[in-house]
Amino acid sequence: MRTIQDLQQMQALPLNLKISLTKSRIRQWINEYGTDGVYVSFSGGKDSTVLLHLVREEYPDVKAVFVDTGLEYPEIRQFVKTFDNVEWLKPKMGFKQVIQKYGYPFISKEVSEKVYYAKRYLTWWLDHNSLDRPTDRPTDRLRHVRIIGDSKEERTEKDGDYP
Repeated sequence: MRTIQDLQQMQALPLNLKISLTKSRIRQWINEYGTDGVYVSFSGGKDSTVLLHLVREEYPDVKAVFVDTGLEYPEIRQFVKTFDNVEWLKPKMGFKQVIQKYGYPFISKEVSEKVYYAKRYLTWWLDHNSLDRPTDRPTDRLRHVRIIGDSKEERTEKDGDYP
């Protein structure tokens, strides 16, 4: 498992080396799956735009996939339309239907993080305290891996290990 120190070392590399490492990883994926077996998840944001550019420098036929949730700014949609070979996907349910069926998502990463650590503490506490409990404990459902897309500037030491 990678650590926050691994992330910090990679972030400290010069830009040309980061680009070379990224292109090497792209070549590995293409060699493994072929140009028709991979795609770039393309949101129209700066990170996915750079990745799409790097991929298509060497493999111009690789497809990009844009998920139009209905929440994107019109400018993002217009920007995505300027690229060739982009498949547009739309969710089966709109945002309003998701909210009505499943409830409103957490309002921020901070709130989500607090819930994550509360669940983690509860699991630890139950594992370290002898209680008569059934083998199928409710906390067994609480063991999840957190996946957050954020930038270096958003991460802090409290975020723990990387990735």
